[in-house]
Amino acid sequence: MAKFASIITFLLVVLIIFSAFEAPTIVEGQKSCKRQPNSGSKNCMKDSECQKICIKTEKALRATCDYTFPRRRCFCHFPC
Repeated sequence: MAKFASIITFLLVVLIIFSAFEAPTIVEGQKSCKRQPNSGSKNCMKDSECQKICIKTEKALRATCDYTFPRRRCFCHFPC
C-alpha cells in the first residue's frame, strides 16, 4: 500500500510540474478576432492557401484553414 501511495504522489508531482511549464495559448494583450476574408476564395485545403489571401491581401496577423461543417474554410485573424 505504501508503494502505491508513493507512485500516486510521484505522478501528481510530475503532473504539477508539467502543467507549470505549459505555454499559454493566448498571450494577454494579443487577442485576435477571426473572420472570413473579403477577397479571394473562402474555401481551402491547407493554411498556406489562406496565408496568400489573408496576410498578403488583407494584411491580417495570421491565417488558418479551419474545418467548419461541411467543409474547410479560410479565417483571417485580426487584432480585436
